[in-house]
Amino acid sequence: MRLEVVEKSPVEKLLKIEIPPEEVNKVLEEVSSEIRKRAKLKGFREGKAPLYLVKKLFKEEIEEKGIERLIAQTLPKALEEKGLQPLLRPRVENVERLSEGEPFNYTVLVEIRPQFELKKEDYLGLEVEREKDEVSEEEVERLLQELRYSFSELKKTEEPIEERFAVVISFSAYDGENLIPGHEAEALFIDVGTGEFNEVVERALIGKKAGDRLTVEVEYPENALNPLLAGKKVRYEIEIKEVYKRDLQELTDDFVKNLNLGVDSVERLRELIRDRLLKDKSRENENKYRERLLEKILEKVDFPVPERYVEIKLYQLIEQLREALENEGLSFEKMQLSFEKLKERLYPSAQKLAKEEILLEKIAEIEGIEIGEEEIRKQIETIQRGLQVSLEEASRIVYYNILPKMLAERVMKFLVENSKPIYKEN
Repeated sequence: MRLEVVEKSPVEKLLKIEIPPEEVNKVLEEVSSEIRKRAKLKGFREGKAPLYLVKKLFKEEIEEKGIERLIAQTLPKALEEKGLQPLLRPRVENVERLSEGEPFNYTVLVEIRPQFELKKEDYLGLEVEREKDEVSEEEVERLLQELRYSFSELKKTEEPIEERFAVVISFSAYDGENLIPGHEAEALFIDVGTGEFNEVVERALIGKKAGDRLTVEVEYPENALNPLLAGKKVRYEIEIKEVYKRDLQELTDDFVKNLNLGVDSVERLRELIRDRLLKDKSRENENKYRERLLEKILEKVDFPVPERYVEIKLYQLIEQLREALENEGLSFEKMQLSFEKLKERLYPSAQKLAKEEILLEKIAEIEGIEIGEEEIRKQIETIQRGLQVSLEEASRIVYYNILPKMLAERVMKFLVENSKPIYKEN
Protein backbone atom coordinates (compact mmCIF):
# COMPACT_ATOMS: atom_id res chain seq x y z
CA MET A 1 0.00 0.00 0.00
CA ARG A 2 1.44 3.35 -1.09
CA LEU A 3 0.59 6.42 0.98
CA GLU A 4 1.06 10.15 0.46
CA VAL A 5 -0.03 13.00 2.74
CA VAL A 6 -0.72 16.42 1.24
CA GLU A 7 -1.16 19.28 3.71
CA LYS A 8 -4.12 21.55 2.94
CA SER A 9 -3.79 23.38 6.27
CA PRO A 10 -2.29 22.68 9.71
CA VAL A 11 -5.53 20.82 10.59
CA GLU A 12 -6.57 19.41 7.19
CA LYS A 13 -4.64 16.66 5.37
CA LEU A 14 -5.34 14.89 2.10
CA LEU A 15 -4.36 11.25 2.45
CA LYS A 16 -3.77 9.58 -0.94
CA ILE A 17 -3.91 5.79 -0.84
CA GLU A 18 -2.92 3.29 -3.55
CA ILE A 19 -3.82 -0.37 -3.05
CA PRO A 20 -1.78 -2.92 -5.06
CA PRO A 21 -3.46 -5.14 -7.69
CA GLU A 22 -3.10 -8.35 -5.66
CA GLU A 23 -5.20 -6.90 -2.80
CA VAL A 24 -7.74 -5.57 -5.30
CA ASN A 25 -8.04 -9.01 -6.93
CA LYS A 26 -8.47 -10.74 -3.56
CA VAL A 27 -11.35 -8.46 -2.52
CA LEU A 28 -13.03 -8.67 -5.94
CA GLU A 29 -12.92 -12.48 -5.75
CA GLU A 30 -14.40 -12.43 -2.21
CA VAL A 31 -17.25 -10.11 -3.20
CA SER A 32 -17.96 -11.97 -6.45
CA SER A 33 -18.13 -15.31 -4.58
CA GLU A 34 -20.52 -13.87 -1.99
CA ILE A 35 -22.84 -12.49 -4.69
CA ARG A 36 -22.65 -15.78 -6.61
CA LYS A 37 -23.99 -17.68 -3.57
CA ARG A 38 -27.26 -15.73 -3.64
CA ALA A 39 -27.48 -15.00 -7.35
CA LYS A 40 -30.62 -16.32 -9.06
CA LEU A 41 -29.99 -16.64 -12.78
CA LYS A 42 -32.27 -18.32 -15.29
CA GLY A 43 -30.99 -21.77 -16.21
CA PHE A 44 -28.84 -22.18 -13.09
CA ARG A 45 -29.59 -23.33 -9.56
CA GLU A 46 -29.13 -20.70 -6.86
CA GLY A 47 -25.41 -20.32 -6.13
CA LYS A 48 -24.34 -22.46 -9.11
CA ALA A 49 -24.03 -19.81 -11.85
CA PRO A 50 -20.56 -19.58 -13.44
CA LEU A 51 -18.36 -17.00 -11.73
CA TYR A 52 -17.50 -15.27 -15.04
CA LEU A 53 -21.24 -14.73 -15.68
CA VAL A 54 -21.81 -13.37 -12.16
CA LYS A 55 -18.93 -10.92 -12.65
CA LYS A 56 -20.42 -9.76 -15.92
CA LEU A 57 -24.05 -9.37 -14.78
CA PHE A 58 -23.29 -7.94 -11.33
CA LYS A 59 -20.32 -5.81 -12.36
CA GLU A 60 -21.59 -2.53 -10.82
CA GLU A 61 -22.60 -4.13 -7.50
CA ILE A 62 -19.28 -5.99 -7.28
CA GLU A 63 -17.36 -2.77 -7.90
CA GLU A 64 -19.42 -0.79 -5.37
CA LYS A 65 -19.10 -3.39 -2.61
CA GLY A 66 -15.43 -3.95 -3.45
CA ILE A 67 -14.66 -0.24 -3.05
CA GLU A 68 -16.51 -0.13 0.29
CA ARG A 69 -14.60 -3.16 1.57
CA LEU A 70 -11.19 -1.97 0.39
CA ILE A 71 -11.65 1.44 2.02
CA ALA A 72 -12.90 -0.15 5.25
CA GLN A 73 -9.89 -2.51 5.32
CA THR A 74 -7.16 -0.07 4.35
CA LEU A 75 -8.13 3.35 5.75
CA PRO A 76 -7.57 2.53 9.46
CA LYS A 77 -4.16 1.02 8.64
CA ALA A 78 -3.23 4.04 6.51
CA LEU A 79 -4.18 6.48 9.27
CA GLU A 80 -2.19 4.52 11.84
CA GLU A 81 0.85 4.23 9.56
CA LYS A 82 0.92 8.01 8.96
CA GLY A 83 0.14 8.82 12.61
CA LEU A 84 -3.04 10.73 11.78
CA GLN A 85 -5.69 10.93 14.50
CA PRO A 86 -8.91 12.23 12.92
CA LEU A 87 -11.00 14.78 14.76
CA LEU A 88 -13.94 13.83 12.50
CA ARG A 89 -14.78 10.83 10.40
CA PRO A 90 -12.47 11.06 7.33
CA ARG A 91 -14.34 12.10 4.19
CA VAL A 92 -13.66 10.33 0.88
CA GLU A 93 -12.80 13.04 -1.63
CA ASN A 94 -11.89 11.08 -4.74
CA VAL A 95 -12.34 7.43 -5.80
CA GLU A 96 -10.99 5.85 -8.98
CA ARG A 97 -12.61 2.92 -10.81
CA LEU A 98 -12.01 -0.55 -9.42
CA SER A 99 -10.64 -2.97 -12.03
CA GLU A 100 -9.24 -6.48 -11.76
CA GLY A 101 -5.46 -6.57 -12.11
CA GLU A 102 -5.14 -2.79 -11.57
CA PRO A 103 -4.12 -0.77 -8.48
CA PHE A 104 -6.96 1.08 -6.74
CA ASN A 105 -6.51 4.73 -5.74
CA TYR A 106 -8.62 6.88 -3.47
CA THR A 107 -8.16 10.10 -1.48
CA VAL A 108 -9.65 11.08 1.88
CA LEU A 109 -9.78 14.39 3.71
CA VAL A 110 -8.54 13.96 7.27
CA GLU A 111 -9.23 16.74 9.78
CA ILE A 112 -6.90 16.41 12.76
CA ARG A 113 -6.95 17.89 16.22
CA PRO A 114 -5.02 21.20 16.26
CA GLN A 115 -1.72 21.12 18.13
CA PHE A 116 -1.06 23.96 20.55
CA GLU A 117 0.76 24.51 23.82
CA LEU A 118 -1.35 24.98 26.94
CA LYS A 119 0.24 25.42 30.36
CA LYS A 120 -1.57 24.76 33.63
CA GLU A 121 -1.25 28.40 34.64
CA ASP A 122 -3.21 29.27 31.50
CA TYR A 123 -6.37 27.71 32.93
CA LEU A 124 -5.94 27.10 36.69
CA GLY A 125 -6.51 29.67 39.43
CA LEU A 126 -7.84 32.37 37.09
CA GLU A 127 -9.63 35.35 38.60
CA VAL A 128 -12.96 35.93 36.85
CA GLU A 129 -15.70 38.44 37.55
CA ARG A 130 -19.02 37.00 38.76
CA GLU A 131 -22.31 38.58 39.72
CA LYS A 132 -23.74 37.85 43.16
CA ASP A 133 -26.78 35.59 43.34
CA GLU A 134 -29.16 38.17 44.74
CA VAL A 135 -32.81 39.02 44.20
CA SER A 136 -34.12 42.48 45.01
CA GLU A 137 -37.55 43.25 46.45
CA GLU A 138 -38.24 45.25 43.28
CA GLU A 139 -37.78 42.12 41.17
CA VAL A 140 -40.14 40.13 43.38
CA GLU A 141 -42.69 42.96 43.27
CA ARG A 142 -42.44 43.19 39.48
CA LEU A 143 -43.32 39.51 39.09
CA LEU A 144 -46.19 39.83 41.56
CA GLN A 145 -47.58 42.69 39.50
CA GLU A 146 -47.24 40.59 36.34
CA LEU A 147 -49.50 38.01 37.98
CA ARG A 148 -52.07 40.74 38.60
CA TYR A 149 -51.88 41.77 34.95
CA SER A 150 -52.09 38.17 33.71
CA PHE A 151 -55.20 37.39 35.76
CA SER A 152 -56.96 40.72 35.28
CA GLU A 153 -60.25 41.19 33.46
CA LEU A 154 -60.14 43.12 30.18
CA LYS A 155 -62.84 45.76 29.68
CA LYS A 156 -63.35 47.65 26.45
CA THR A 157 -62.73 51.39 26.85
CA GLU A 158 -62.77 54.63 24.87
CA GLU A 159 -59.98 56.06 27.04
CA PRO A 160 -56.56 56.94 25.59
CA ILE A 161 -54.17 54.00 25.59
CA GLU A 162 -51.87 53.67 28.59
CA GLU A 163 -49.09 51.24 29.34
CA ARG A 164 -50.42 47.71 29.93
CA PHE A 165 -53.65 48.41 28.10
CA ALA A 166 -54.47 45.67 25.59
CA VAL A 167 -55.22 46.73 22.04
CA VAL A 168 -56.28 45.04 18.81
CA ILE A 169 -54.77 46.57 15.69
CA SER A 170 -54.64 45.96 11.97
CA PHE A 171 -51.34 46.80 10.31
CA SER A 172 -49.28 46.54 7.16
CA ALA A 173 -45.48 46.90 7.05
CA TYR A 174 -43.74 48.53 4.08
CA ASP A 175 -40.19 48.78 2.79
CA GLY A 176 -40.51 52.02 0.86
CA GLU A 177 -43.69 51.48 -1.18
CA ASN A 178 -43.42 47.69 -1.16
CA LEU A 179 -45.46 45.59 1.22
CA ILE A 180 -43.19 43.25 3.20
CA PRO A 181 -44.42 39.66 2.66
CA GLY A 182 -46.07 38.14 5.74
CA HIS A 183 -45.95 41.40 7.72
CA GLU A 184 -49.59 42.35 7.89
CA ALA A 185 -52.58 41.41 10.01
CA GLU A 186 -56.26 42.26 10.29
CA ALA A 187 -56.52 41.69 14.04
CA LEU A 188 -53.35 41.55 16.13
CA PHE A 189 -53.51 41.56 19.95
CA ILE A 190 -50.83 43.69 21.64
CA ASP A 191 -50.06 44.01 25.35
CA VAL A 192 -48.78 47.58 25.28
CA GLY A 193 -45.51 48.16 27.11
CA THR A 194 -44.23 44.59 27.12
CA GLY A 195 -42.19 44.95 23.93
CA GLU A 196 -43.50 41.61 22.68
CA PHE A 197 -44.51 43.15 19.32
CA ASN A 198 -42.14 46.10 18.94
CA GLU A 199 -41.12 48.68 21.54
CA VAL A 200 -41.18 51.62 19.10
CA VAL A 201 -44.66 50.75 17.84
CA GLU A 202 -45.99 50.14 21.35
CA ARG A 203 -44.71 53.52 22.57
CA ALA A 204 -46.39 55.21 19.60
CA LEU A 205 -49.73 53.65 20.59
CA ILE A 206 -49.75 55.33 24.02
CA GLY A 207 -52.20 58.25 24.09
CA LYS A 208 -54.11 57.05 21.01
CA LYS A 209 -57.73 55.81 20.98
CA ALA A 210 -59.83 53.20 19.22
CA GLY A 211 -60.40 54.24 15.62
CA ASP A 212 -57.14 56.21 15.34
CA ARG A 213 -54.79 55.60 12.43
CA LEU A 214 -51.05 56.19 12.66
CA THR A 215 -47.80 55.66 10.80
CA VAL A 216 -44.74 54.45 12.70
CA GLU A 217 -41.24 54.06 11.29
CA VAL A 218 -38.89 51.49 12.81
CA GLU A 219 -35.20 51.19 11.89
CA TYR A 220 -33.95 47.62 12.17
CA PRO A 221 -30.24 46.87 12.68
CA GLU A 222 -28.17 45.19 9.99
CA ASN A 223 -27.87 42.05 12.12
CA ALA A 224 -31.63 41.63 12.66
CA LEU A 225 -32.43 37.93 12.41
CA ASN A 226 -35.26 38.40 9.93
CA PRO A 227 -33.65 39.15 6.53
CA LEU A 228 -36.80 40.93 5.35
CA LEU A 229 -36.31 43.56 8.07
CA ALA A 230 -32.53 43.67 8.59
CA GLY A 231 -30.98 47.08 7.89
CA LYS A 232 -34.28 48.59 6.74
CA LYS A 233 -36.45 51.50 7.78
CA VAL A 234 -39.85 49.81 7.97
CA ARG A 235 -43.05 51.84 7.80
CA TYR A 236 -45.99 50.48 9.77
CA GLU A 237 -49.47 51.65 8.75
CA ILE A 238 -51.68 50.95 11.76
CA GLU A 239 -55.37 51.21 12.61
CA ILE A 240 -56.44 50.78 16.22
CA LYS A 241 -59.51 48.54 16.23
CA GLU A 242 -60.23 48.00 19.92
CA VAL A 243 -58.80 49.16 23.25
CA TYR A 244 -59.11 47.26 26.52
CA LYS A 245 -58.32 48.43 30.03
CA ARG A 246 -57.31 45.99 32.72
CA ASP A 247 -59.45 45.70 35.83
CA LEU A 248 -56.66 44.89 38.29
CA GLN A 249 -57.56 43.04 41.48
CA GLU A 250 -55.99 43.83 44.80
CA LEU A 251 -53.10 41.59 45.77
CA THR A 252 -54.75 39.80 48.71
CA ASP A 253 -54.64 36.30 50.18
CA ASP A 254 -58.00 35.56 48.52
CA PHE A 255 -56.62 36.63 45.13
CA VAL A 256 -53.63 34.32 45.62
CA LYS A 257 -55.86 31.38 46.60
CA ASN A 258 -57.92 31.82 43.43
CA LEU A 259 -54.79 31.48 41.29
CA ASN A 260 -54.66 27.75 42.15
CA LEU A 261 -50.89 27.83 42.53
CA GLY A 262 -50.89 25.71 45.68
CA VAL A 263 -50.30 28.66 48.03
CA ASP A 264 -52.77 30.46 50.26
CA SER A 265 -51.12 33.77 51.14
CA VAL A 266 -49.34 36.70 49.52
CA GLU A 267 -46.34 36.20 51.77
CA ARG A 268 -45.94 32.55 50.80
CA LEU A 269 -46.23 33.52 47.12
CA ARG A 270 -43.49 36.12 47.63
CA GLU A 271 -41.23 33.41 49.06
CA LEU A 272 -41.88 31.08 46.13
CA ILE A 273 -41.23 33.86 43.60
CA ARG A 274 -38.03 34.88 45.40
CA ASP A 275 -36.79 31.25 45.41
CA ARG A 276 -37.55 30.82 41.71
CA LEU A 277 -35.91 34.11 40.77
CA LEU A 278 -32.86 33.20 42.85
CA LYS A 279 -32.51 29.83 41.08
CA ASP A 280 -32.91 31.49 37.67
CA LYS A 281 -30.39 34.20 38.53
CA SER A 282 -27.90 31.69 39.94
CA ARG A 283 -28.10 29.61 36.76
CA GLU A 284 -27.74 32.72 34.58
CA ASN A 285 -24.77 34.01 36.60
CA GLU A 286 -23.10 30.59 36.48
CA ASN A 287 -23.46 30.45 32.68
CA LYS A 288 -22.01 33.95 32.31
CA TYR A 289 -19.16 33.04 34.65
CA ARG A 290 -18.32 29.95 32.59
CA GLU A 291 -18.34 31.99 29.38
CA ARG A 292 -15.97 34.59 30.84
CA LEU A 293 -13.70 31.86 32.19
CA LEU A 294 -13.45 30.21 28.78
CA GLU A 295 -12.88 33.56 27.07
CA LYS A 296 -10.03 34.29 29.48
CA ILE A 297 -8.37 30.95 28.67
CA LEU A 298 -8.85 31.38 24.92
CA GLU A 299 -7.11 34.77 25.13
CA LYS A 300 -3.93 32.89 26.08
CA VAL A 301 -3.92 30.43 23.15
CA ASP A 302 -4.72 30.48 19.46
CA PHE A 303 -5.21 27.58 17.08
CA PRO A 304 -6.97 26.82 13.78
CA VAL A 305 -10.18 24.79 13.67
CA PRO A 306 -11.13 22.47 10.78
CA GLU A 307 -13.85 24.11 8.68
CA ARG A 308 -16.06 21.00 8.67
CA TYR A 309 -15.93 20.90 12.49
CA VAL A 310 -17.24 24.48 12.59
CA GLU A 311 -19.96 23.53 10.10
CA ILE A 312 -21.12 20.69 12.35
CA LYS A 313 -21.47 23.13 15.27
CA LEU A 314 -23.25 25.58 12.96
CA TYR A 315 -25.89 23.05 11.96
CA GLN A 316 -26.32 22.05 15.61
CA LEU A 317 -27.05 25.69 16.50
CA ILE A 318 -29.51 26.02 13.62
CA GLU A 319 -31.28 22.84 14.71
CA GLN A 320 -31.51 24.12 18.30
CA LEU A 321 -33.07 27.34 17.00
CA ARG A 322 -35.50 25.35 14.84
CA GLU A 323 -36.62 23.31 17.87
CA ALA A 324 -37.01 26.45 20.01
CA LEU A 325 -39.21 28.05 17.33
CA GLU A 326 -41.31 24.89 16.98
CA ASN A 327 -41.93 24.93 20.74
CA GLU A 328 -43.42 28.41 20.24
CA GLY A 329 -45.52 27.24 17.31
CA LEU A 330 -43.24 29.02 14.82
CA SER A 331 -40.88 27.98 12.06
CA PHE A 332 -38.20 29.42 9.77
CA GLU A 333 -40.80 29.48 7.01
CA LYS A 334 -43.41 31.36 9.06
CA MET A 335 -40.81 33.90 10.13
CA GLN A 336 -39.39 33.96 6.60
CA LEU A 337 -35.88 33.38 7.90
CA SER A 338 -33.32 32.80 5.19
CA PHE A 339 -31.15 29.72 5.79
CA GLU A 340 -28.15 31.52 4.32
CA LYS A 341 -28.74 34.52 6.59
CA LEU A 342 -28.96 32.21 9.61
CA LYS A 343 -25.65 30.58 8.66
CA GLU A 344 -24.03 34.00 8.32
CA ARG A 345 -25.38 35.20 11.67
CA LEU A 346 -24.58 32.03 13.61
CA TYR A 347 -21.16 31.26 12.09
CA PRO A 348 -19.13 33.27 14.67
CA SER A 349 -20.97 31.47 17.49
CA ALA A 350 -20.30 28.10 15.84
CA GLN A 351 -16.60 28.94 15.45
CA LYS A 352 -16.39 29.96 19.11
CA LEU A 353 -18.22 26.80 20.18
CA ALA A 354 -15.85 24.62 18.15
CA LYS A 355 -12.79 26.31 19.69
CA GLU A 356 -14.16 25.95 23.21
CA GLU A 357 -14.85 22.24 22.69
CA ILE A 358 -11.33 21.57 21.41
CA LEU A 359 -9.85 23.62 24.27
CA LEU A 360 -11.84 21.65 26.86
CA GLU A 361 -10.73 18.35 25.30
CA LYS A 362 -7.11 19.52 25.52
CA ILE A 363 -7.54 20.32 29.22
CA ALA A 364 -9.21 16.93 29.74
CA GLU A 365 -6.17 15.26 28.18
CA ILE A 366 -3.73 17.20 30.38
CA GLU A 367 -5.71 16.59 33.58
CA GLY A 368 -6.70 12.98 32.83
CA ILE A 369 -10.42 13.75 32.88
CA GLU A 370 -12.24 11.05 30.93
CA ILE A 371 -15.45 9.08 30.52
CA GLY A 372 -15.11 5.39 31.40
CA GLU A 373 -15.71 2.56 28.94
CA GLU A 374 -18.63 1.22 31.01
CA GLU A 375 -20.33 4.61 30.96
CA ILE A 376 -19.81 4.88 27.19
CA ARG A 377 -21.26 1.39 26.69
CA LYS A 378 -24.39 2.29 28.68
CA GLN A 379 -24.84 5.47 26.63
CA ILE A 380 -24.62 3.50 23.37
CA GLU A 381 -27.12 0.90 24.63
CA THR A 382 -29.53 3.65 25.72
CA ILE A 383 -29.36 5.38 22.32
CA GLN A 384 -29.69 2.08 20.45
CA ARG A 385 -32.83 1.12 22.41
CA GLY A 386 -34.36 4.59 22.43
CA LEU A 387 -33.87 5.41 18.74
CA GLN A 388 -34.08 1.83 17.42
CA VAL A 389 -30.88 2.21 15.38
CA SER A 390 -27.95 -0.09 14.64
CA LEU A 391 -25.03 -0.45 17.02
CA GLU A 392 -22.82 1.41 14.55
CA GLU A 393 -25.25 4.34 14.26
CA ALA A 394 -25.75 4.48 18.06
CA SER A 395 -21.97 4.53 18.54
CA ARG A 396 -21.61 7.33 15.99
CA ILE A 397 -24.27 9.43 17.77
CA VAL A 398 -22.67 8.86 21.17
CA TYR A 399 -19.07 9.54 20.08
CA TYR A 400 -19.80 12.58 17.93
CA ASN A 401 -22.76 14.19 19.74
CA ILE A 402 -23.08 13.03 23.34
CA LEU A 403 -19.59 12.31 24.66
CA PRO A 404 -18.13 15.73 23.69
CA LYS A 405 -20.88 17.45 25.70
CA MET A 406 -20.44 15.13 28.68
CA LEU A 407 -16.67 15.63 28.68
CA ALA A 408 -17.04 19.40 28.24
CA GLU A 409 -19.36 19.57 31.26
CA ARG A 410 -16.90 17.66 33.47
CA VAL A 411 -14.00 19.83 32.42
CA MET A 412 -16.05 23.01 32.99
CA LYS A 413 -16.87 21.87 36.53
CA PHE A 414 -13.17 21.23 37.12
CA LEU A 415 -12.24 24.70 35.78
CA VAL A 416 -14.90 26.45 37.88
CA GLU A 417 -13.77 24.61 41.02
CA ASN A 418 -10.19 25.71 40.32
CA SER A 419 -10.95 29.35 39.54
CA LYS A 420 -11.27 32.44 41.74
CA PRO A 421 -14.56 34.31 41.34
CA ILE A 422 -14.38 38.06 41.94
CA TYR A 423 -17.87 39.06 43.03
CA LYS A 424 -19.26 42.36 41.89
CA GLU A 425 -22.36 44.29 42.84
CA ASN A 426 -25.36 43.73 40.58
